[in-house]
Amino acid sequence: MRPEDVRQAYEERENEVNARLQDFDRLRDSSDERLFKELVFVILTSQSSAKSSWEATEKLESRDLLLDGDEEQVADVLAENDVAYEDRKASFIVENRKKLSQPTLVNPGTGLKLRDKIRPDDIDSTRDWLVDNLSGVGYKAASHFLRNIGYGDNVAIVSKHILVKLNELGVVDSAEPPKNRDEYLELERKLREFSKDTVVPLKELDLVLWSMETGEVFK
Repeated sequence: MRPEDVRQAYEERENEVNARLQDFDRLRDSSDERLFKELVFVILTSQSSAKSSWEATEKLESRDLLLDGDEEQVADVLAENDVAYEDRKASFIVENRKKLSQPTLVNPGTGLKLRDKIRPDDIDSTRDWLVDNLSGVGYKAASHFLRNIGYGDNVAIVSKHILVKLNELGVVDSAEPPKNRDEYLELERKLREFSKDTVVPLKELDLVLWSMETGEVFK
């Protein structure tokens, strides 16, 4: 595979990719609960297929378990949809729901507060906050989440399939995932350079490379 192959794939799928990104951009104005749904999805994608993870997320929502389910109930749905490490991920979901819930005098129940954690003028700090404060969220998941809610202009999703492609392209020497923040940011820097070389915007690069592997643009 060559860099020009990536550019060609982008040109062939540009309309589809842009339509998907417009879907993401519309989520900027969505509710805290809708943002939490996207957070749950990216947590589930670790070592699991994106489609299975999204199906599980949709099922959790339809059964009113996304915001109210206990760990066992959530884990059962994840297992139904072949999501790996269902017990561990179920605990992450419930823990994060508690961390993001801020009861008030007006609403003594659990009111999710995720939107106010996002700083559009400082996405780097927002990403650091997500990683430092939420369970099951590393830099890949945080970047994926931010891209999927319309804040992906300057963050890269350094996932396994991206690294495999970049290794094939000679952009990185190894497909080994980053072990810490510094390694992640270095790989992100290389992706930015590759983005400039191929004239494929950074926020679109993941969708293009994913489509080259799977034949479709997903999320």
